[in-house]
Amino acid sequence: MTSEKQKLDGEINTRVLYRLTIGLLVLVAVAMVLMWYLTTFLYEQEKAQDPPPPLMIEARVQHLPPNPRLQPDPFVELDLLRATQDAQLNSYGWVDESNGLAHIPIDKAMDLLVISGLPATPVVDETVEGQPGD
Repeated sequence: MTSEKQKLDGEINTRVLYRLTIGLLVLVAVAMVLMWYLTTFLYEQEKAQDPPPPLMIEARVQHLPPNPRLQPDPFVELDLLRATQDAQLNSYGWVDESNGLAHIPIDKAMDLLVISGLPATPVVDETVEGQPGD
């Protein structure tokens, strides 16, 4: 067994391995320090080129878009639109009273459609005169 250990010790030069490991660790540490200095330098350079922040009074002023402002309060208008559409979908009413055309609630319309089914579509002959093979 001692002869096998001597063979392994002779094949691996631990001193070179330790020096290589320490050298790599030093190289990584130097690279990290250089990156930190570079980042700090670039940050300060960018900070020096930035314009000064606006005064607090100017920052609080609400800037409106240019005229025409078509929707002064779009969220209220959207709520109103949805309420109008919900009312029409869930109520009875006339579409064209002179022709006797009315609308019914959507739930009732779906129930009637399930009962009666969709209307059948006519079968169309897809052959066209003048095609090859006629």
